[in-house]
Amino acid sequence: MELSQKDKENILLRVNQYADQVLPEKDPSKVPIRVQLEKLKPEMEKLATEYQMTIEDIFITYMDMNTDTVAKAEAKLQTDLNLDTVDFTL
Repeated sequence: MELSQKDKENILLRVNQYADQVLPEKDPSKVPIRVQLEKLKPEMEKLATEYQMTIEDIFITYMDMNTDTVAKAEAKLQTDLNLDTVDFTL
């Protein structure tokens, strides 16, 4: 099944909302990946059923969308802070 941009955004939103409910630690670097995946599995299984996809494809879609979102936020932050034009050398 080919996902629309809206579908992909919905997957990202739903997994992130579910993560906020089931993952007590807000810093993902402090929670082992296998624990994160196990906690997120029920929502990803629901999404896989809804979109008639494998759970692996839902995970890949989620990771792609999450990576894009983080990269865009980082680029915006650098632009907002003008980090690309600041010279920190003394």
